[in-house]
Amino acid sequence: MNIDRLGDVLLKSRTISKEQLKNALSVQNGQMLGEVLISLGFATSEDIARALSTQLNIPYLELGDDFKLEKQEVALVPEDIAKRYGLIPLKKTDEPQITLVMRDPLDNEAVANVRSITGLEIHKAVSTEERITEAINKFYRADAHIEANLEDLANLESTVDDTDESDDSVDSNQLKELANDAPVVRFVNLLLMAAVRDRASDIHFEPHDKEVHVRLRVDGMLHEVTPPPKNLYPGVVTRIKILARMDISERRLPLDGRFKFQANSRQIDVRVSSLPEIHGEKIVLRVLDSEAVPSGLNDLGFSDDMKTQFERILQSPHGIILVTGPTGSGKTSTLYSALRTIRTPERNIQTVEDPVEYQFDGINQMQVRPAIGLDFADCLRAILRQDPDVIMVGEIRDAETARIAMRASLTGHLVLSTLHTNDASSAFLRLKDIGMEPYLIGATVKLVVSQRLVRKICDACKEPITPPAELTEVVKQSWQNADEWTYQHGKGCNDCSGKGYQGRIAIFEFLETTSTLRSMLVEGKDEVAFRNHAVGSGMEVLRKSGFRLVEKGITTIGEILRVSPDEDQD
Repeated sequence: MNIDRLGDVLLKSRTISKEQLKNALSVQNGQMLGEVLISLGFATSEDIARALSTQLNIPYLELGDDFKLEKQEVALVPEDIAKRYGLIPLKKTDEPQITLVMRDPLDNEAVANVRSITGLEIHKAVSTEERITEAINKFYRADAHIEANLEDLANLESTVDDTDESDDSVDSNQLKELANDAPVVRFVNLLLMAAVRDRASDIHFEPHDKEVHVRLRVDGMLHEVTPPPKNLYPGVVTRIKILARMDISERRLPLDGRFKFQANSRQIDVRVSSLPEIHGEKIVLRVLDSEAVPSGLNDLGFSDDMKTQFERILQSPHGIILVTGPTGSGKTSTLYSALRTIRTPERNIQTVEDPVEYQFDGINQMQVRPAIGLDFADCLRAILRQDPDVIMVGEIRDAETARIAMRASLTGHLVLSTLHTNDASSAFLRLKDIGMEPYLIGATVKLVVSQRLVRKICDACKEPITPPAELTEVVKQSWQNADEWTYQHGKGCNDCSGKGYQGRIAIFEFLETTSTLRSMLVEGKDEVAFRNHAVGSGMEVLRKSGFRLVEKGITTIGEILRVSPDEDQD
């Protein structure tokens, strides 16, 4: 029986055009045609899987969110075989046969190995590599019991009647009782374990009219996990608020709290924030793992030149170093790494933070307390009476804090802080906007670092890729030799939960204050003039800096374009 070629099947279904097929064949170079079409953006992994189903006359299985692999099925094929060949076993009858759901149903070696292991007749089905990887990740992992238990708990029916959480008459004793029920306690504990396992930075609980959504933020991206049933949600909220020592009777006002727990022999700190919404309280947990903080400048992603420049300025006896960027761009981690680099018994290092995220030996840390009137400015005044050498201010938010920080710099202190601006050159004008005199800014600010976080390609599934020509053209605007680079991407595997990325690294732009910049401040030049001068003086903008990581195979073009401003195409 003649079998149509994959390209012909895709042409018949009008998934691709003749021109696209021709382009793919011209750059195939030993790769599977489907992989080439996906890498060029001409087809999706689902398109290829469905085409293989048609080509080979075998079933296509979506393996959706409701798919479940039974324990006896997992036991049929060892995990290393499932990972190596990208397949999962299905055995739904008592017949001596097994269905292999495969990413590559033409892989005869995989079929032969499974046949020899199981002694069963093999039938084939096909699905996308991403879906198969998710299933392996979910059901083969040593800690897959977490998901299984979460799903079991999600199917429980609470013995407490549905309650309008905005009703002030709800009895606190009833909520306490529900919060201490075994299903609620287990759900919260399992979710915390899952967050630590997946390196999540945040857990979002979001109540809606008929259901609750729970999402984890991993490497800066949110993804959904198994939620509790809606009628268990009041107990989950109350359980978290009890752990965080928050007022469980107050459901009309935003509240904050924190708690700690042990996971894998290390202490995890959790900050809790509640927000009253129309369908109940929205809860966000910030998960702080001290082992996830970079131990020094080598872990941040600085180029050699940037690291040398940063270390030189860190040794200054006075001045201000500012780190800028949006929320969640890793500014605090950079400051902590800097402090750990210069921490010695001869230096008195003092921080003022809101809140203190991580605790370190050899560094004195203070937390602002707005509820009792202790703000950044008050803390700074008190700190200056403590004979500090180095001061870290969590954030410069207002003129009073900025003025005290600058005076501290002028009187012989090194000050490190953060500022919310989109790039390094904007920091000077931001300080002017909040009321700082130009001469004072020029006299105190030594260095501005702007940064973003990008996801790193998973090392376990990294492979070469040929990006679309339009993307390499964007890179060439920054680096003319981009055509000569070897580009990488992650195809998705068990280690990265099928995402192709694992972990994050920062990209930077450095702007050191010069005499010309000081003159421009006094002359009242605008932001465009500042940026043009900085770039003309050799400052490497975020996008250009990020493409260095693409050249090294650390991240992808798409990641750099996702986080860097459009104007960085200089």
